[in-house]
Amino acid sequence: MAYPPRRVNNIYLDSAHLSSLTDNLAGLSERRKLRLRWYGDITGMIRPILELKQKINLLGTKYQTLLPNALDLTLDWTDILAGVRASVTPWWRVVLTQATQPALINRYWREYYTTPDGEIRVTIDSRLTAYDQRLTIRPNLHKPLPISDQVVVEIKASENQAERVAHVANEFPIPRSRNSKYCAGLQSAPG
Repeated sequence: MAYPPRRVNNIYLDSAHLSSLTDNLAGLSERRKLRLRWYGDITGMIRPILELKQKINLLGTKYQTLLPNALDLTLDWTDILAGVRASVTPWWRVVLTQATQPALINRYWREYYTTPDGEIRVTIDSRLTAYDQRLTIRPNLHKPLPISDQVVVEIKASENQAERVAHVANEFPIPRSRNSKYCAGLQSAPG
């Protein structure tokens, strides 16, 4: 299913030692990333999806839960995260103990494409902006990081479509590489 083009917003949560960031930069074959995601504008009130992305080599799994209540981005992070913990199941509360602090907010414009049978999905992300959250009491949406302008093309499919994915990837005349918008955002932070 393809969606119309839209703005994607993420709040990435990480450990105090930024284990998600360091695992990705080290190229570990098994890694996890926790985020809150919503679409559209960044306003005071958002209704995000809590997502845990797990990767083992090139295969990814995503667990999601829509938060039942809106979150107020004008509050302090302590209150925002307390609201998240209070509205999720015990399993998600355990996951949240491993990613206890906001690290980054990023936003980008996403376009969606699919093959006629819907088995292969391609997303094109552009106009990326990122905001460091590590030393802020409440969400920082005013001081963007100096992140480089880039376009990210992702090809997604189930594991049994690997041969078709390779064929689709070969149709793009651009170099292929690993990419994490979360890592790129934090790496662009000064100091």
